[in-house]
Amino acid sequence: MNNRYLTLLAMGLLTASNVYGSTLCDDQLMTSLHECEHIVGSLRPDKMGQMRVFASDGSEFTAGQAQWMKSQLKQVAAECAGGNVADASRQLAQVKDLLAQHHRAG
Repeated sequence: MNNRYLTLLAMGLLTASNVYGSTLCDDQLMTSLHECEHIVGSLRPDKMGQMRVFASDGSEFTAGQAQWMKSQLKQVAAECAGGNVADASRQLAQVKDLLAQHHRAG
């Protein structure tokens, strides 16, 4: 399958899970999650094996960091859906910390 198609499908599933989870997490946490998803969702390697990826805000990450953040955001959505707001907040804070470390002022 086309990588772009898989990316769109994955983002759609992530968005759908967040819509469900939004009923159990507060608005502030969900807003923060959506902001992170916007940046992390823009991290797409152009070719297989690419070591560095760039976010829509110009931030640079390793491909491993990008995959880790995507995985963490999925877990945050799942924790929200399950009503475990404390774990969701903790995991989201870790992602936000990494994003902040790599943020390019501009």
